[in-house]
Amino acid sequence: MKTASAIDTLQLVGLGGSNKVMAGELSRLCRRAFSQERGKELLERPPQKAGPGSLVYPFAADLAALAVTYHRTSARVLWGLYESYESRLEPLFDQLVEAVAQDERAWLKDGAKFSVLAFHPESIAAGERQVVGVVKNALIEGAKRRGVELLLEIEHPDLVFHVRGSEDRDGRPLIIVSLDLAGRPMHQRGYRMWSGAAPIREDLAANLVMLSRFDGRSEVLVDPLAGAGTLAVEAALMAAGKPVWMSGRKPLAATMASLEEPISAFKKPLFADCLPKIYAAERDEEAYGALDHSLMTAGTSHQTTTFFGDFRDWELDRELAGKKGLILSNPPYGGRLAASPRELRALYQDLAEWCHRFRGFRAGFIVGQPKDETGEQQGPSVVRMFEDAFGGRPRVKKPISNGPLRAQFLLYEM
Repeated sequence: MKTASAIDTLQLVGLGGSNKVMAGELSRLCRRAFSQERGKELLERPPQKAGPGSLVYPFAADLAALAVTYHRTSARVLWGLYESYESRLEPLFDQLVEAVAQDERAWLKDGAKFSVLAFHPESIAAGERQVVGVVKNALIEGAKRRGVELLLEIEHPDLVFHVRGSEDRDGRPLIIVSLDLAGRPMHQRGYRMWSGAAPIREDLAANLVMLSRFDGRSEVLVDPLAGAGTLAVEAALMAAGKPVWMSGRKPLAATMASLEEPISAFKKPLFADCLPKIYAAERDEEAYGALDHSLMTAGTSHQTTTFFGDFRDWELDRELAGKKGLILSNPPYGGRLAASPRELRALYQDLAEWCHRFRGFRAGFIVGQPKDETGEQQGPSVVRMFEDAFGGRPRVKKPISNGPLRAQFLLYEM
């Protein structure tokens, strides 16, 4: 007989192909936040891979608090509560009601408002709205049997549940019901108010910083095409180990009885002694204003030198001669910026010439392939065009996604 089982897991959900990066960042945070003994205990067993962008750890309140406060490369941080192999709605309802009714963990509080989101629950023979309705009703009924009232609230919930399709280690499909510990996507940090025509998401920017192995203790970071400054800000904040949340935002888990205390202990930067020097250039006036706002809101203005103008006119290589560093950027690749292949090729050639002036630096770029209205590749291969213009073989070439666009991360040695 199929049943719904209580589980107790911490799941990091991120970009496809980001498992190593997410695990590496969490390990770095643990080594600084906890004693050597506690950090070793938490990470003694390697995480279970639950897909190309999903890691599952045994749940621990202090580890969950650390992740939802500081982990920048994940898109979601989830507390896994229940799992079921059931494929029909009515038995799933009964199983979840029983599991919630018998659950004595302290995530539940009387009068809490909640919402439910579904993510690819294909193992259930029903539509997503039906699945959401069944899980919602099961949570309400199960809580009622514990003498607790849950209230449905879409706009401003106290608890956000996820219903996610997954697979066990044998490849069997199952449904997992989790609590979203942040209550919102982790990239909604609060420092960026304007994103421009071709934005890069904050968690993706953090992944690129990690993939580049940026060392803020001994290196500077340069973005010659900074836009709203997401890469520059993420590099500075990640190097210092500052909390993800700004502008008054905080994770929903900060109000949960079992996580309120460990989260309240994490307020300060974990690497406060690391303040790398950042350089960022932008020639568009509106984007430059957004860059300035992002730096100010994130508290990184004092360590960032900005240049309002075209990078071709920026003689930064003279100022940084003899230093070690990383050039990291998200250059245009057509699409919404509507640049022609000829314009892109010229830009890439000029960018390559400029970057090669920085002897001893590394240079990393995310380069995507725009699609047309039918979803097909638009024009010639932009990645190949970039590689031809830059010359040489990249030290790292990794597939990655920038929103709906397929892209490659290219890292060169100058």
